[in-house]
Amino acid sequence: MSRSLIDNGRRLVRGAILGACLALAGLLATAATAEARQLSSLVSPGPLTRAHKAVDGVSNCSQCHETGRRVSVTKCLTCHKPIAERIARQAGVHRTATAGAGCVTCHTEHAGDDADLRRLNRQTFDHAKETGFVLDGVHKATAAKCESCHKKRSFLEASTVCATCHNDVHKPTLGNRCETCHSTTAPFKTARTTFDHTKAKFVLTGAHVPVKCESCHKTGAFRGLAFDSCSSCHKDPHEKRFGDTCTTCHNTERWKTNTVSPVEHARTVFPLLGAHAKVACASCHTKGPMTDPVAHDRCSTCHVNVHRDSLKEDCKTCHTEATFRGAPFDHTAKTKFALDGKHVGLECAKCHTSISPHEVPLARKVVDYGGASSECVSCHGGPKDPHKGEFGRTCDSCHRTGTFDVKAFKHSGTAEFYLGSHEKVACDKCHVPARTPLGTGSPHPKPACATCHVDVHLAQVGTDCEACHTVDGAKFKATKFLHTRSTFALTGKHQTTECVKCHKTETRVFASGHGTAMVLKPMDFSCKACHADVHLGQVDQKCETCHQTTVFKLLVYRHKELDDFFAGFHGKYGCTACHKTETGAFPAGQGTAIRFQVGRACVACHPK
Repeated sequence: MSRSLIDNGRRLVRGAILGACLALAGLLATAATAEARQLSSLVSPGPLTRAHKAVDGVSNCSQCHETGRRVSVTKCLTCHKPIAERIARQAGVHRTATAGAGCVTCHTEHAGDDADLRRLNRQTFDHAKETGFVLDGVHKATAAKCESCHKKRSFLEASTVCATCHNDVHKPTLGNRCETCHSTTAPFKTARTTFDHTKAKFVLTGAHVPVKCESCHKTGAFRGLAFDSCSSCHKDPHEKRFGDTCTTCHNTERWKTNTVSPVEHARTVFPLLGAHAKVACASCHTKGPMTDPVAHDRCSTCHVNVHRDSLKEDCKTCHTEATFRGAPFDHTAKTKFALDGKHVGLECAKCHTSISPHEVPLARKVVDYGGASSECVSCHGGPKDPHKGEFGRTCDSCHRTGTFDVKAFKHSGTAEFYLGSHEKVACDKCHVPARTPLGTGSPHPKPACATCHVDVHLAQVGTDCEACHTVDGAKFKATKFLHTRSTFALTGKHQTTECVKCHKTETRVFASGHGTAMVLKPMDFSCKACHADVHLGQVDQKCETCHQTTVFKLLVYRHKELDDFFAGFHGKYGCTACHKTETGAFPAGQGTAIRFQVGRACVACHPK
């Protein structure tokens, strides 16, 4: 049975009982009070809620019920006038109620003292739809706790003004529209990071942006702060010698700067350019007011002449304001030593060794450019000379400034010997002082390979390496070797077989002694040396009797003594018709192979 049918049944019973109650109301009025309560308990559908406790009892039924009828809407609204007013102006949850719908549609009485006349499902109640006030962000957690905001019985009396629930820390100096700065999507205290200061009268730019709010709003006040001049917040280090307008020289990008912009300093007789533009004011204006003139006719007024007597010209002869280091000095025009090739771009101190290290204080630096030698050995000699003075003091007979390597050097003698893999070999790989000094030349027009290379064959094939190897082969690969020159010529499929398939690398005693090398000779040329006997000893070891190197598979075999047997009917059958693959005992032992020895009698293949 559905709940609606049960509720309707209850209402019918209650209506009948209430009719009897109203009929007996006159009798109860004259009866004793105790008897009236006893009769009321017999005919009442149940006790009223605490809200209606004042009208409990059979004598008060007519205050809510019509005689013989259900609850009267008119009588309900007579007592609950605020509800009648909300229905009239269509406000609150009663905005869609009409007088004919009946209050008992939502509110059911006689359910006991603790019954809830306002049946409200807090979990499904749509606060935005029903009230027009959306609960989102940090407000969302209060959706199931109505009493957090609704302190009174009537929910309509709650105000949507933030200060109703929240303490206004601004002490209404900013008005009551908190949403101008705050949002329900984030905690209220985060407004310091989300507030758009462009909405204020003082827009924050540059270094003002990351400043904490309380640095300026020290008293918590957000209005009425003085910002007409920088001195309202900043102490004037110039003691007002330049007036109250700091922006003439400074900007908000960098508060602590003492640097005057090049544009403003251009108003003086000494415009600041290049590296001068980054110099702090106090570096030049060391005493007196900033407006006092500073000597600037020569660089030495501010800069120490680190060249002493070697260069007496003014610094601007070589240096510019762009950077004081790496001056664009024309070495070709002003000296007898032109810089070209690898010499271009070298730091001066690489050759002019009288220059003190950079970490030496400026007043103690010495950068003496006089007396430098133009000989190569003055910079590249001594411990730096790999030839140890073998070729004298003139390096340009083999080297050039474009590149100090000796790619241009050509060996005399057999030219092809110095190509290929030999071409990129460093000189000192072959010219070892104890073996072949550079000054003596090569010991032979074409040096023996063993002079530089270890015999990897361990004396198996002699010392004539070029008979098989070439200098232009990758890693001196034996591209010249021909197997036809050996005692075992390669034919058929042997021609494409890799060397390592037959020539294994072993560690043993070779012609030159014990070691590890690829075995070249002596070699076993029999088929069994490389190939396994698939016939398991049924035939002799001369595989070439039946097989050939072009294709190892047996294509044709002739049974000479059985020519007549295969001339007729039996000639159409293949070998496997008689010679089956078996697993068993063979001359070479137990295994699996094609059985060659089969019976020649007819019954061997044709059983009775």
